[in-house]
Amino acid sequence: MTSKKMSKPANLVLASLGLLLSLGALAESAPTTYTYDANLDIQNVLSISSVEEGRTCKPIDYIMKYADSSGKIQTVKYKALSDACSRGH
Repeated sequence: MTSKKMSKPANLVLASLGLLLSLGALAESAPTTYTYDANLDIQNVLSISSVEEGRTCKPIDYIMKYADSSGKIQTVKYKALSDACSRGH
């Protein structure tokens, strides 16, 4: 009997933890799309990565993760020329 009473709170804790982790993953998976009139509050750039390979010189999507002035992690998606443009391809 004791094991059933102890397992219920443990299950609740695990379920709560799982929910929090999944909500964090959802928030991270949907970056804001950058527009020219956007006023970004960038304190520190954490990473910049391309969404696709740019073997030819063309605009491609990039994802930038940054911390704003309050320390909150933000993600923005924007277009820029591929690295191939700087190599003359």
